[in-house]
Amino acid sequence: MNKSVSELNPNDVIKLGDNWFRCRYFYYHDNNVSIDLQRELDQVSPYYDSTCIRISINKDVDIKFEVKDAENE
Repeated sequence: MNKSVSELNPNDVIKLGDNWFRCRYFYYHDNNVSIDLQRELDQVSPYYDSTCIRISINKDVDIKFEVKDAENE
């Protein structure tokens, strides 16, 4: 399934290049969204920050991310 930036949620697993990453945290500022990503295997935790990548995307750019279906993981 594909989702735009505005449709993504924490804990969604998205594909970036050849790798899968879990969305950890979203920062909304002006017309941009920054997303903290962590390795797919790491579970989201409020006690431990395992962010390995942060991407920033302009909300007006129509980018779709491939998202793993949580029911079929």
